[in-house]
Amino acid sequence: MMEKRKHVRISLETEIWLGQDGIFTRTTERLRDLSEGGAFIESREVFAVGSVLSLRFKLPGARELISCSVCVRNLRGRGGMGVEFLDVSSQDRSRIKLVVEEQISRTR
Repeated sequence: MMEKRKHVRISLETEIWLGQDGIFTRTTERLRDLSEGGAFIESREVFAVGSVLSLRFKLPGARELISCSVCVRNLRGRGGMGVEFLDVSSQDRSRIKLVVEEQISRTR
């Protein structure tokens, strides 16, 4: 089976703030996987594919939250959803890329 992902994905577990229309709520959902282009959110709440959500999360060791909009790209039953980052700032995208690269280099 051919891999469809454009970016390498790492395992990560961090709490998130999720919302719609710019209103965030701290949730029990967890961000489980992360790549430069998106993430997997473990969630009991179901959003339709194509839904645009607001997301905030913290990278390991960071003080500042990353805030962005995401689009739901796929669903895993009631287990969660794959999301694509829509408007991550270039600075935040660089921070994500650095965390991904650091974790990959530690596992080699």
